[in-house]
Amino acid sequence: MSNFPKEIIHGFSFPENDAQWKAIHMLLDASIESETADALSKDNKSEDRAWHSGRASALIAFKDILNNTRDIVLADMGIAPQKHDS
Repeated sequence: MSNFPKEIIHGFSFPENDAQWKAIHMLLDASIESETADALSKDNKSEDRAWHSGRASALIAFKDILNNTRDIVLADMGIAPQKHDS
């Protein structure tokens, strides 16, 4: 059983295929893609590439936190975790 506050449990116990959850993932994915493209751009200096790489990494980590939290909340409810896109 998780020790999440009731607000997190309530906030992450929405039905599968929730439109807001999809929108959040779309925004995160687009942001990760943009930061990754900027990190790989030869037009940027090395420190700019490092900056964009760090931002992409942070966005990926935040997405993982959201997905893992949702999985824990679902498990506490007796529901199998959802499949996540990487």
